[in-house]
Amino acid sequence: MRHSIYSSLHATAILCCSCLTTCAVAADPDEGYHTSGPLAGTLKSPAPAAIYDADPNHIWNRLFNALYVRKSNLPNKPGGDPVARIEGGDYIDFLAWGGSAYWSSEPVLRRIDLLLDEFLSHSDDRLSRDALRRSVMLRDLWAAHDFLVDQNIRRVGSLATRNRRTAVATKLARAMRSLALSPTQIASLPDTYAAAVRSGQFAQRQDFESSNDYLPPGLLSRPEEWVEIDFFQPNIHEDLYDRFITLHARAYRGRSYFRIFYRFPGGRQQLVKYLNLLDAQGVDWRQAAQDGFILLKPDAPQVPVGTEVTLLQFMMTLDDKLRPTPTPIVESVRHRRFRNISGASEPHTNTGLGMHVMEYTLKRKLLFDDLQAGGLHREPDDRPLYLVIFQPPHAADWGTQGRKVLFQQCADCHLSPKANRLGVHSMPSIVHMGGFDAGAQLGIAKPLTPKQQNANVKGKRVARWKTQHETYRRLLESLGI
Repeated sequence: MRHSIYSSLHATAILCCSCLTTCAVAADPDEGYHTSGPLAGTLKSPAPAAIYDADPNHIWNRLFNALYVRKSNLPNKPGGDPVARIEGGDYIDFLAWGGSAYWSSEPVLRRIDLLLDEFLSHSDDRLSRDALRRSVMLRDLWAAHDFLVDQNIRRVGSLATRNRRTAVATKLARAMRSLALSPTQIASLPDTYAAAVRSGQFAQRQDFESSNDYLPPGLLSRPEEWVEIDFFQPNIHEDLYDRFITLHARAYRGRSYFRIFYRFPGGRQQLVKYLNLLDAQGVDWRQAAQDGFILLKPDAPQVPVGTEVTLLQFMMTLDDKLRPTPTPIVESVRHRRFRNISGASEPHTNTGLGMHVMEYTLKRKLLFDDLQAGGLHREPDDRPLYLVIFQPPHAADWGTQGRKVLFQQCADCHLSPKANRLGVHSMPSIVHMGGFDAGAQLGIAKPLTPKQQNANVKGKRVARWKTQHETYRRLLESLGI
């Protein structure tokens, strides 16, 4: 939670945000999207929308549109007829995969290049004086920059193609530098999770109702109830410090940082005892030594019924010295709660396998509309989404598996009765199982102390890791730094 000394700064930021909104009608995150049928979740029009400014033709909206709206022509199901869609818009991820050729095509890069020239010529625009909008636009440009640079690092395409990407990536870097925030501006950014809880738009109890938009109210304020877990060993050699980065943060190349929280029915004390028990009895260490990664024994001690797991994704920004800096702006919330640990279909859950799942993602229109709902909107359980992260390095556009509803995406990593991925076996975060190349040494997760949770150790660690990433080095080099 933010310290009280920043309260006046937060109020100023919210007031500035309100002044930039010219209409009195509350933002509707589904406005402009199909909400039912085979096109559900896709845009009705490819034209720029009023995201950053009430005028759709404002340069910020047009640049955002060029980067975050794309057309697709894929079948709804394997073997089906292609369906024309307009993807993206007020969507959390930059729609690019490792093998995407779209963003390297000459017409697309030329369009972005011209828009960046116009954007840079309006660097004194009134929107750039609003810290919240400024930080989010920086985030949106950063994703495009890192993607183009990453393709060049991997030497994808011809020399001419790589040169085009370099030219646009350099202008993206200049635009990001123009948006970098001072420490005071970063301190003024709102605690959007707290704003979401205060909004009254989310239930404080889940009760396993599919229509119940539950958001844990004490997630960041009650460390004895909600315990953050980590793999970091404080006395480890300095050379290994930066290995303790979650796979999610690596997938986002350090532009986001992630925090994982567990809530056991008996609180922190019950969780600590359980982790110690799991460490003593749940791991086949001999097999782990042979394989180089860790898995739990089939008969590992189980988590109690009622266990909740929440993964929070936060936005990173750049300060005025271009240093990666954590922010309190939440980009996504993924929540799971166990109603049973056997995978039984009864009692009812929205997965049918004993676990209730839900996801909330950042909607810019909500965020810029007086922090409505803290900027968070629940993704419908039955709306197909593209999986952007955790794809093969050379995955083609739209990924290897197409669009999947939320439950299908969760099941791929967390649920499988045939593979015994139920109960504790559906919680990859409870063990470090990715091998040495993926970060920390093998073992069971450790609870952070309340003091460590309040200090946001995860965000600071990811910020440091980003400074050593090749995409960040290329950013500085392109600016002559």
